[in-house]
Amino acid sequence: MSRDRSGEAGFVLPSVVAILMIVAAAAALATQQMQTHTRTTTARFDGLRLQGLVDGFTRFVAVSLINERVRRLPGLGLPENGGTLSCPLPGGGLIRVTVQDQGGLIDLNASPRPLLEEAFRALGVPDRDAATLAAEIVDDRDADDVPEPMGGAEGPQYKARGLAYGPRNAPYDSIDELDRLPSMTRAIAALLRPAVTVWNTGGGIDPSLNPVLAARGGARSEGLRQHVKASLRQFYEIRVVAETPTGAHSGRAAALSVDGRSTGLGLLTWRSSTLVTAPGTPHPACEQLMLLARG
Repeated sequence: MSRDRSGEAGFVLPSVVAILMIVAAAAALATQQMQTHTRTTTARFDGLRLQGLVDGFTRFVAVSLINERVRRLPGLGLPENGGTLSCPLPGGGLIRVTVQDQGGLIDLNASPRPLLEEAFRALGVPDRDAATLAAEIVDDRDADDVPEPMGGAEGPQYKARGLAYGPRNAPYDSIDELDRLPSMTRAIAALLRPAVTVWNTGGGIDPSLNPVLAARGGARSEGLRQHVKASLRQFYEIRVVAETPTGAHSGRAAALSVDGRSTGLGLLTWRSSTLVTAPGTPHPACEQLMLLARG
């Protein structure tokens, strides 16, 4: 009888050990899942908090521009040529702000074809591609079905490229629509994006407010001289991007009208953005912006 009980005890002990191992593994898995959930929740909260800060900064900059341009009151005095200012965040991290007066950019709707061609060449687009793309932009935005001479593209030309769509035959709503052009490439689009807009309604270009053209010497291009026109200072793009030491990252881009006719803040677009890539420089406005961050 004692031998039987000893055998049962010998059988029960490994079973208990196995059960304890399963329970321990389940507990470890549950702990790991809880830690992952906590980290995810914390990261999500930090991201939301950072996005709220970025949005607040964007609106603050918008109010500053309206005060300066419409109400003739003191503002932040930020550079308006796309230059990046960089401010340290309380507790670590960095926030970068750019303001771009749209009068310094090439308007896809208002710019005549010669301006498009000369500006694209100044940006580094090869001559033939610059002429072709300028013609395609004109055909894309005008209402007729007659292709521009020397490189235009209407329905048949789109079809010949194997594209299932044709020209929009309407003004551009966004610079992203450039990607639809038959002759557009990723490399050329990367050159054009920082220098084009749909908000420069004057149709000329103010070289002092176009850092991309200025950096390439294009502001002194002989072909662009006849298109030089002082900015009306009516439309701006604001970009704010923030990052923390923990890797949280948020950004906002907004188009702003300060023409005096818009209501409220005059915000025309409001979208996420991560496109501020310049390291940035300090600016006296950082002190006022940090007061907002601490509040």
